[in-house]
Amino acid sequence: MKKNLSWIAVFLIAYVLQTSFLNLFSFKNVNVDLILLLTVSYALTHGYRLGTFAGFCGGLLQDIASGTFLGFNTLSKMIIGFGFGLMIGRVYEGKILLPLVSSVVATAANYVILIIVVLLLGYRINLIQSLYNLLLIPLIYNLVFSYFVHKVVCWLKNKSFDS
Repeated sequence: MKKNLSWIAVFLIAYVLQTSFLNLFSFKNVNVDLILLLTVSYALTHGYRLGTFAGFCGGLLQDIASGTFLGFNTLSKMIIGFGFGLMIGRVYEGKILLPLVSSVVATAANYVILIIVVLLLGYRINLIQSLYNLLLIPLIYNLVFSYFVHKVVCWLKNKSFDS
């Protein structure tokens, strides 16, 4: 029970940090996606079922709080949580390159999923500008924070909550 409450607190703290403090360091109104990084690391360390659930909860939190299309972030984070959760047992969670590579792949996958959804909804987008604003800038931010987020996830996974 304490471990579940700790995970909920981590996701809430990450969201608050992402939308308040880290927003001060945004570039062109784009900043790090801590929920995406948490979902990826959580899925890599806990499997596809819990990774999908974490993606659902984190994406839903983003959707509800942002006021945009409901389900937009939920769908992308769920798919990413499922995909990275399938890799449990195939990767060693202690490797330093794992969070870096996974953040690049997850950011690109998130971009592709969101662009497909926007196009399916019938919206027109400038692909070059969206590549810069929705892929390149978040990719750089996510690379910077990915290692630290992964370390927090690994620490919390291995922490004992016996009382």
